[in-house]
Amino acid sequence: MKLHHFVKDWRLLSAAGRVLVFNSFSFNLGFYMLLPYLAEHLQNLGFSGWYIGFIIGLRVLSQQGLFLIGGTLGDKFGYKPMILCGCAVRIVGFFLLGISDSFAAILVGAFCTGFAGALFTPSSQAYLSSEYPNARERNRVFALQNLASEAGMLLGPLIGLTLFSVSFMWVGLSAAGVFFILLLLQWYYLPKDVHAPAATEKQLFLLDWWAMLKNKPFMRFVFAACVYQILFHQLYLSIPHQARVQTGDPSVITWVFMVSSLMGVLLQLPVSHWVDKQLGIAKGMGIGMALMGSAFLALNLHFTPWPPLPFVLCAILLSSGSMMVYPLIGAYVPRFATPSKLASYYGLYSCIGGFLHLRENWGAGWLLDLPQFPSGWLWADLRRARRVVRYRAVCSGQQAAGIRAGTGVSLRLTQAHRPALNALMLVTIQSLISRMEALSGLPFRITRSTEVSRVCIPSISIATKD
Repeated sequence: MKLHHFVKDWRLLSAAGRVLVFNSFSFNLGFYMLLPYLAEHLQNLGFSGWYIGFIIGLRVLSQQGLFLIGGTLGDKFGYKPMILCGCAVRIVGFFLLGISDSFAAILVGAFCTGFAGALFTPSSQAYLSSEYPNARERNRVFALQNLASEAGMLLGPLIGLTLFSVSFMWVGLSAAGVFFILLLLQWYYLPKDVHAPAATEKQLFLLDWWAMLKNKPFMRFVFAACVYQILFHQLYLSIPHQARVQTGDPSVITWVFMVSSLMGVLLQLPVSHWVDKQLGIAKGMGIGMALMGSAFLALNLHFTPWPPLPFVLCAILLSSGSMMVYPLIGAYVPRFATPSKLASYYGLYSCIGGFLHLRENWGAGWLLDLPQFPSGWLWADLRRARRVVRYRAVCSGQQAAGIRAGTGVSLRLTQAHRPALNALMLVTIQSLISRMEALSGLPFRITRSTEVSRVCIPSISIATKD
């Protein structure tokens, strides 16, 4: 990371922006101090796998499923109150997880931990977006926020591991302490959000939700952008599973997370500056997701001298794509939203993305457990992969005429993103084919290409073994 990039972008931040970027670091620092060691702590308490899965699942559901509610509350009562409220709720959650040994208390703690994220995340993103109406500045600020998040993700587990060697109680209390300090800092130093509307509107919130769901350009963007969440969260499921199956060495996943976090800290700003100058939004998103899809091709490699190498390559490609895509997605949402509903739009995007990645993780887990892949599922997955083509409708000038930015200016982009979309489709299907070969033992090959909605879709044939 070039220091002048960091200094230049840091100077760009307003007083509120600096507090919010620091929030991103602190949120992940406290979160990753505790969550990686929660399952082992519950095992040490004597809980069975079913109870542990239920507790962790409740934490995920209480966050992902309630993002929309948290965003709506942020629009109604203001961003700062919801950020403060979320910090307070997470203090309670971490405190209960740290000191409790009963199922009921731990369940309440898990729910509070998740619900806290649903309260402060949409409001924090909306507040940060509202500070920077200029799209290019907003892209750079979200890149800086992602850098801070990665730094917290890198340091949190190291601190948590040190404390866990003493007692999990110290992990829980320390994580709660981080959020308590953060609560005080924000109480005094986070300015009142002047962009958040006063709670004077009488319209029922269900009508607001329905209006968002009827916003077709936004919903197309949401379902296209959710590909990012599905791919990125394989870092917690498919990659650890393959590492265990192929190497049997638990330290491999440590390499994966370390490489991913270090790349985010050191390269996020240079990558974001390069995307801004050389690629633009549409190509940046398309090529970034293509890199993330191609990352899983590396898992088919085997390198005997150093078995972790394929997984490190996977982490490098996945992180490279993530650094390109994540800031662009975060900065792009305000183009669809009215200023008074910005947090709700962030909440709906996160909510849908959360449910989709949970569903896809369930499907991926089921597939990973299969001894042999049923061929009928290949065509179902290819039909779903074709939906990625609709990504073109989000960023193309033909469909973007109705997308309105927060400034009221219509957004129109060129068709230059099509090569990136073709690359995305190709590597996504190639990755799927490589995985099917490994599971079924049948060689697949791409034989020709056809045009579907002006986007190249490879055709696949199966050559059965003699």
